[in-house]
Amino acid sequence: MPNSSEKVPQITLNTLTPIWTGGPQAGFVDRIHETGIIGSLRWWFEVLVRGVGGKVLSPNGEKCAILDLEKYKELTTQQKNDPEQLKECGLCDVSLIFGATNWKRKFRLEIEDHTSDIHLSNISVNTGSDKPAEWFFKNHAREGNLTLKIIPLTRDRNLFDPAIIAGLVQFISDWGGLGARNQMGFGIVRPLQALDTRPLFDYLMNIDECTYNRQLPSLGNMFFARITSKEKKNFAAETTFVLKHALRKTIEVQEKKTAEPHTKNPDIPLSRFVMGAIKPEKSAAKIYLSRPFEKEGTNTIRLWGWLPGESGHFNSRLSREGLLDLIYQHLRNNYSASPDDWIELKHSDAHQPDRQRRFLKLLLDIEEGNAHGT
Repeated sequence: MPNSSEKVPQITLNTLTPIWTGGPQAGFVDRIHETGIIGSLRWWFEVLVRGVGGKVLSPNGEKCAILDLEKYKELTTQQKNDPEQLKECGLCDVSLIFGATNWKRKFRLEIEDHTSDIHLSNISVNTGSDKPAEWFFKNHAREGNLTLKIIPLTRDRNLFDPAIIAGLVQFISDWGGLGARNQMGFGIVRPLQALDTRPLFDYLMNIDECTYNRQLPSLGNMFFARITSKEKKNFAAETTFVLKHALRKTIEVQEKKTAEPHTKNPDIPLSRFVMGAIKPEKSAAKIYLSRPFEKEGTNTIRLWGWLPGESGHFNSRLSREGLLDLIYQHLRNNYSASPDDWIELKHSDAHQPDRQRRFLKLLLDIEEGNAHGT
């Protein structure tokens, strides 16, 4: 445990869109739950670690992180605090901090919750046919302020520095969403004070490259965008969902135009693969859009997502790069979105260390000798 005199990092966040974390009762959020925030932090941390070629094992599943207790017992006291030795015992660069079977998370998260209920209206979007696209919000979400307290459970900074989590929160607030149901536009937050991202950057740069998985979310296959209104007006609440439906329709149309003979009737249409589906089988969206929020005095919608490096859904007529360009052109044609508003790591070898370093610096807003908020 840390010394009692050691300052516990506290991060106060303001919700810019409603936030959701779930709770003990399915489909209902009575307060901001720590587990929902930790799960979100871990997901984004896996994205960053994969991006630099680090080792990422699932907390459950086939390739899960499990500390081999027999190997661990053979380590000396000093070796038990050595991350590389611990990885030899079955941990990975993520589970070292976020925990695994036989290995506790290296921090405790406490939340001072000053949020309140917000009731959301159901959204119906005209599709041009008899049946509108509909999104239902049967239960309330939360809005307001919350304070995260990151309490380290080890004194050894080789194993964990709480400033890493603070930097991660800043990264998420700049580019993604915190908590669950990001696909419904939830989770855009802003720290009341900018957080230093340098400790996170340094941690990632010290990870030994071992593998690159282009089939799971990582910086190498992610893209980030933002749009504003061409008329410089505030977006209506349903704009996010109008755009979600329009992107799905745009992909459907292009898929039909470019389908190769043997892929005329794929088991899972590309639009469902990208935008998610409920039927016939539930599948998660790979593109997330925020609800409208204010950024530097401008009403903004944030978009982020990922596409695997390879997939049977892509073909010579509609490649991964062609699909990304299709999405970008739709944004440019219908909203205010300049090339600078679309960010991704473009290169034939997107995992070259120097390019990864520069891309990370861009996303973490780091200049030489400087960092976010310093």
